[in-house]
Amino acid sequence: MVLRRLALTALLALPSTLLATEGPSAERVPPNRSFDAFIGDRPLGTHRYQFGRDGDALTLRSEAQFEFKLGFLTLFSYDHVAEERWTNGCLSRFESQTQQNSDRFEVAGRWEAGVLALETLDGAAETQESCAWTFPYWDRAITQRSELINIQDGKRAEVAFSAPRPAELEVGGVPRAVEALDLKGGEDGKIDITLYYDGPLWLGLDSKLENGRTLHYRPSESDPAFALGGEQTSAQ
Repeated sequence: MVLRRLALTALLALPSTLLATEGPSAERVPPNRSFDAFIGDRPLGTHRYQFGRDGDALTLRSEAQFEFKLGFLTLFSYDHVAEERWTNGCLSRFESQTQQNSDRFEVAGRWEAGVLALETLDGAAETQESCAWTFPYWDRAITQRSELINIQDGKRAEVAFSAPRPAELEVGGVPRAVEALDLKGGEDGKIDITLYYDGPLWLGLDSKLENGRTLHYRPSESDPAFALGGEQTSAQ
């Protein structure tokens, strides 16, 4: 519990104005994060984020394992591993392997001198890019971006974020006042996500799926933000 509180204190100590204008860098290594995923009220799996520093680069390894079953029938399965390397607020290198039901994706990317080079199972490509970004929900500076790269398939997505609005989110079993922002865009407007923050701290998301269901991310019990609920209860 002490370690969790220290990690939470480090997260909340990051100036929100700084995070709103600068991207991920080795100067600010976030605590590891862990989110439980749900479709409706049904548990789906967990998405974990492990951060580190390698010289002047911020490193991230993320892993997600999801499975949605109806009785003995598996309706949806998802296994995803990604490695990211951020330097001076830009994504300098990344790779991912994803198995989604029967579909497999592999992506490797490198950004250097204004050129983003991608290799996927469909081939290789290079494009001009001033500063490459994936979807780092864990850094609120993402809300300043208008174009992001899907690390699963390497495709670009034009995006737009709404202004923040007051909202309420259950964290650690306790309702908490937060800010919500809508993220929309992508091909045919398929990206339809609501992100939740407490200052610079990412607390979850709701993503509308093509089948009409909603995917929810909420802090796992092992996540430092989960303690927010318990601390709020103790303060009352």
